Amino acid sequence: MSAFYRKVFAAALRPMTTLWMGYALCHKENLPLHGPAIVIANHNSHLDALMLLNLFPLSLVPSIKIAAAADYFFTNTTTRFLAEHVAGLVPIARKGGKDPLAPMVTVLENEGILFLFPEGTRGSPNIMGEIKPGLWHLARRFPSIPICPVYLHGLGRALPKGSWIPVPLFADICVGEAFFATSDKKTFQTQVKHIFDALRIQTLARLTTETDDEE
Repeated sequence: MSAFYRKVFAAALRPMTTLWMGYALCHKENLPLHGPAIVIANHNSHLDALMLLNLFPLSLVPSIKIAAAADYFFTNTTTRFLAEHVAGLVPIARKGGKDPLAPMVTVLENEGILFLFPEGTRGSPNIMGEIKPGLWHLARRFPSIPICPVYLHGLGRALPKGSWIPVPLFADICVGEAFFATSDKKTFQTQVKHIFDALRIQTLARLTTETDDEE
């Protein structure tokens, strides 16, 4: 039943991301076609996860899980049910004695596709925050699982932090090539930061070229 709910949820949201807003997608061929896989993205808006979900066929939606803060999305019985069985969120404990990686480990062991925001929380539009060490610890447990980086541009303005009604602003998405964890944490965090910087530069360069062509 959870798979049915998730497909209905994803299908219902697609008109918003395609008609109400719209987006351009670069290098779709780099997206994973099956799990296990980790998809990481910069995080500026609640729309980020919804837009990522829109990039995959509905048949894959039940296997996709989204890492989310337990203290934000799993606060009571109702929100817990909606988060888990409709949105496909997995609760990540940001404080307390629980292992925050455990739910994500389960997703990957079950050959799912995990969406993860390595900044850990929403930041300012077009500014990449600090890469938290959680992604490295997770990737080191699964060194053979590919990590697919996705740069999202424009969603932080369409639905910024603190807002609940999306503005119909066009989004641009660039998918990078998959990579794997390195043995050193600091090196890995720097690598991830550089990958997102490169995708941002590539996206902005493409937008500038398109603007020049229109003039």
